[in-house]
Amino acid sequence: MRCRFVREIYHNKDNGFCIFVYHTEDADVPEAARDTRYKGKGARFTATGNGLPDTEATEAELTGNWVKNKYGLQLQVESYEEILPQTKEGIKGYLSSGMIKGIGPKLAELIVERFGTRTFDVLDNYPDSLLEIKGITRKKLDGILLSYQGSHAMRDLAAYLTPFKVTPKKIQKIYEEFGNAALDTVKNQPFALCRISGFGFLTVDEIAKANKGKPDDPMRIEGCIWYCMEQDMQEGHLYQDKQQLQKKAYGQLNKGYQREAVTEMAVYKVLYQLVKEGRMYYESGALYPANMYGYECNAAKNLVSLLTAEQEEQDIAFLLAEAQKELGISLSPKQEEGVRKAFRHPVSIITGGPGTGKTTVQKVLLYVHGKLGGGSVLLTAPTGRASRRMAESTGWQEAMTMHSALGLTSDEDSEETEGMLEADFIIADEFTMSDMRLSYIFFDHIRTGSRLVLVGDVDQLPSVGPGNVFRELVQCGVIPVTVLDTIFRQAEGSRIITNAKRMQENDAALDYGAGFSFIPAKSAEEAADKVQELYRASVDTFGMDRVQVLTPYRRTGAASVNALNERLWGMVNPKEEGKPEIRSGKRTFRLGDRIIHNKNKDQISNGDIGYIKNIYVDENGSELAELEFSDGRRVEYGSEELEMVEHAYATTVHKSQGSEYPMVILPWLPMFYKMLRRNIFYTAITRAGVQVAIIGSKRAVCTAIHNTECDRRNTRLGERVIKEYNRRLEEKGKLPGSGGYRQEAINL
Repeated sequence: MRCRFVREIYHNKDNGFCIFVYHTEDADVPEAARDTRYKGKGARFTATGNGLPDTEATEAELTGNWVKNKYGLQLQVESYEEILPQTKEGIKGYLSSGMIKGIGPKLAELIVERFGTRTFDVLDNYPDSLLEIKGITRKKLDGILLSYQGSHAMRDLAAYLTPFKVTPKKIQKIYEEFGNAALDTVKNQPFALCRISGFGFLTVDEIAKANKGKPDDPMRIEGCIWYCMEQDMQEGHLYQDKQQLQKKAYGQLNKGYQREAVTEMAVYKVLYQLVKEGRMYYESGALYPANMYGYECNAAKNLVSLLTAEQEEQDIAFLLAEAQKELGISLSPKQEEGVRKAFRHPVSIITGGPGTGKTTVQKVLLYVHGKLGGGSVLLTAPTGRASRRMAESTGWQEAMTMHSALGLTSDEDSEETEGMLEADFIIADEFTMSDMRLSYIFFDHIRTGSRLVLVGDVDQLPSVGPGNVFRELVQCGVIPVTVLDTIFRQAEGSRIITNAKRMQENDAALDYGAGFSFIPAKSAEEAADKVQELYRASVDTFGMDRVQVLTPYRRTGAASVNALNERLWGMVNPKEEGKPEIRSGKRTFRLGDRIIHNKNKDQISNGDIGYIKNIYVDENGSELAELEFSDGRRVEYGSEELEMVEHAYATTVHKSQGSEYPMVILPWLPMFYKMLRRNIFYTAITRAGVQVAIIGSKRAVCTAIHNTECDRRNTRLGERVIKEYNRRLEEKGKLPGSGGYRQEAINL
C-alpha cells in the first residue's frame, strides 16, 4: 500500500520500534482501521514496525498484516520500500529533509536548480557532476554519496535487525563493514558479524537461530570462542587457559538446548583450526589472540634490547649535589638512588605513592641530563591530562601523550607508525595506565641507545586495556627499580597522603578531619542525595572545574556514574526554554554541559574533560556542537561524533586514572562489594589534591583496605623479559651478577 508519513505516536530511539500514522488513497484500508476523525480525501491509519519511514518528503510502499489489539486495528509492517519523488519540489524536499547528510535546504535548491528532475539519475550514475555546484568539494561529495547510497540499504537493514535489539550505531557499523551486501550477509552468514568490534556473539546467535542456522555450524563455534576470548580481554587478560576456554565455549554453545547441540570435539576442532591458521597462538596451555601474543613477545624483546644496549656509565655525584642546590631541594637516599640508576642503566623504573617525591626526582633527572648535554628530551604519559600535569609539575615546556608522540591519532590506529621517537632521554609518567598494545608500540619506536625512565604508582589500578605491564616490569627483577616510600615534609600535613600511606600498610584506622571527611549513608539512595547536596555546595564554593564525583560502578544503583550524572546534570544545568540541545544516541547534551572524552582522537585524549561551548545548525542543516577542552583546544562534533563523549559530573574511578582534582566526592557502599578492593579505593582518594569526602559506610572502607586482591591478569610479560634478558646475556658471555644488572624480584 502506497502511503505518506503524517505524524508520530511513539518512537523508541533505542530499539527502533515505531507507532506512526500514515495517509493513503488506497481504498483497501479496512473500515475498522480508518481514523474516523479524518474527513479529507483517502484514509489515515496507524502502522507499527521497526525503522519505519518518518519523513513527509517521500512516499512509501508498506507491506504487512492488519492486526487487532487493544488500540484497534493496525497495520503490522513486515517490509517497506521508499518511493523517490519525481517533481522538482518533491526532490528538493527529499534532499533537504535531513535524510542525506551534507545536504541542507540551500544546497538542495542549488542541486535541483542545476539538474531538475534528473537529480536522482545524476546521483545514481553521474555523481561527479555535482562537483559543478559551488560549495561541493570532493570530500563533501564522498560524504553525500555515502549517505545517499546507504539510506535505502540502511533502512532495510534496520527493519530486519531492530527486533533483535541491535542499536542504530551497530547497524551503521554493519553497513560500513559489508556495504550494500550487508542485509544478505546478515541473513546468510550471520556469524560474520562477530568480527565487528563490539558486536556480541549472543545477539548474532539470536539472529542465526531466527534463520534456522545449525547449532554446530563451525562459524557459530568460532564466533562463540572469540566472544569468550573477548570477555576475558575486557577483564585485562592477554591469554586464556585452553581447557577453561574450551569449557566456557562448550557451555555457552549448548545453553538453551535440551540436549547437547555441540560436542566438545567440535569445539576442539575449531580451536585447532584457529591455531593452525595463525589466528590464535598456543603456548604451554595458554591460548592467545594472535595480535596479543605478538604484542607481548615483541614488547619483551624490544625492551630488553634497550636494557642491554651498551652505554657509558656517567658519574653524576657532583651534578646531584649541584642540582639540589640550584633547585632548592633536598633528596632522600632513595631519591638519589633513583637518579643514579637512571644514568647508570639504559632503562630504569621509579615507583612510589603520592607525596613520595616522584616529581622531584623527575626535575633532578631533567637538570642532570641537561648539564650532561645528553641531547633531546621527551616527557610523555598515556593520557592528555596526565601529560599536562607532568609538564606543569616538572616545569618543562612540553609533555605529550604517548599516542601523540607515536603519531597515533586514535585508539584504532595501526601500530605500524612511521619513524622512531626522536629523543635521547625519555621519561614516561603514569605508566601503570599503559596497556600491552600501547606499551609494545612505545618500546618498538624507541631508538637503541636512548635512555628510558618509567614512572608510576604500582599500587594504583592497572590499565583499562589488556595487560598489567608496569607491575610485571617492576616484579620481573631484571630492570633497575627504585621504590620511593618516604612521605616528605610538605606532604605530611595532608590527610590524603598520610591515609594513603596507612592503606598501603593495611591500616584501616584512617585519620578523618579537615581535608579528609566521612559522611555516613545507609543506602545508595541516601548516598546519592548527600552527594548531590555536597556537590551543589562545593561547586558554589570552589567552582565546577575543581570538584569531581568518583564512583566504582557505571550502571548499577543510584550511586552509579549514570544515575549520579543524571541527577547532577539536571541540577547544575537544567533544561530551559531557549537553551540549545543536541541529541546523540540515548544522550542529550546542553549548552554549558561538562563532558569527558572517551577515546583518543586527533588532539583530544581519552579522559580529557571539557565543556560544550556552542550548539548550532550549519549552512547545510547539520546540527553541530563546539567542545572546548583545557589549553583552549576546540573541536566541532556532529551527533555521531558526540558518541565519543559523555557527561562528566561523575566518572568512574578507572576513568580518573592520571587525573587530579582539588576535591573528590566518593560514594563508598557495601553494595559495591565486587569493587571493594584496596587498589580501587587507593586510586580514588589519591586523585584528590586538597579534599576528599567519602559518603557511605566505614565498614565498606575497611573491607576495601584489607582486600589486597588486585586484578589478577593472565600475562607472561615478566617471564618473557627474564628469558630474553638471560638469552642476551648468554650471547654476550655475561652471567647475571658479573656484568649485567640483576636484582631479586620485588614482591608487591
